[in-house]
Amino acid sequence: MALVLTEGAVLQCSHGGQTKVTTGDPTVTVKGHGVLTAGAEVGFQFGALEVPVPGMVTPCAARSPDLTKPAPCTIQVPAPPAGLSKKLVIKGKPLLLATAAGVTISVNSPAPGTWSVAHPGQAILEAT
Repeated sequence: MALVLTEGAVLQCSHGGQTKVTTGDPTVTVKGHGVLTAGAEVGFQFGALEVPVPGMVTPCAARSPDLTKPAPCTIQVPAPPAGLSKKLVIKGKPLLLATAAGVTISVNSPAPGTWSVAHPGQAILEAT
């Protein structure tokens, strides 16, 4: 069993960036915070000092190869099945779990990074 991600969850990239998720699906809530369904992570951006994003906790330190431009990570590919609930589904989409992780990309850097969950946003609802 793993905790379900909700609005307020903190995702982190392999470059040290941490950003809080600011929206969730209000169909199911945990203490008033909507849950995150599969695909909600796609397009999620980690900010940089020069390019802050809503919910940014710690900036992504990735830089362009010549170190002149920030290269904050973006999640472009959905989480693999290991990070998705097999039993809890909303509108045909499984919920994201605290075990979710994947690959990030950066516009100014050719090297991919990774992302994972630093905090699920709640400590009540678990799923498999």
